Amino acid sequence: MARVAVDANIIIAARLSRDQNHQRGKAIADAIDQGALPTAYVLSDVVEEILNYLLARAGHDTALKTLDALIESSGFSLVHSTKSDFNAGRSLFRRYPSLSLTDAVLVAAMQREDLTYLYSFDDGFDGVSGLTRLTVPENPF
Repeated sequence: MARVAVDANIIIAARLSRDQNHQRGKAIADAIDQGALPTAYVLSDVVEEILNYLLARAGHDTALKTLDALIESSGFSLVHSTKSDFNAGRSLFRRYPSLSLTDAVLVAAMQREDLTYLYSFDDGFDGVSGLTRLTVPENPF
C-alpha cells in the first residue's frame, strides 16, 4: 500500500481559513481523507504539534474537532513515534539546522518506514536527501 508522510502545517492550513496556505492544505487533506491520495502517515509528535498550535490559535473546539477528524478518517494513519525514532531524530536535529526536533523525528520515522514523500509547506525539509516534499494534492505514485 502506498503511503506518504504529512507535516503539521498541512493539517493546520487545512483547518484555519485565515492561513496563507489554506486552499492548498485543504485540498491535500480532503484528497487524503477521500482516498484520492495515498494513505497519510501522521506521527504522534506531529499530531501534538497540530493540536497545540490549533488550541493556541483557534481554541479547544477546533483542536478537538481536528483530532476527531484525524482519528475517524480512513485516509490518515496515526502512528506513535518510537524511542529509536526520537534518538535518530536527535542526530538529524543536530545535523540539519533547518529542522525542528519534531521535523527531525518525523524524518527519522520516514527513513525507518522507507517513506520518500512528504506533504509539507516547510522548505526546511528540502535539504534532506532521500525525501521529496510535495505542496499540492498530487499523487506521487
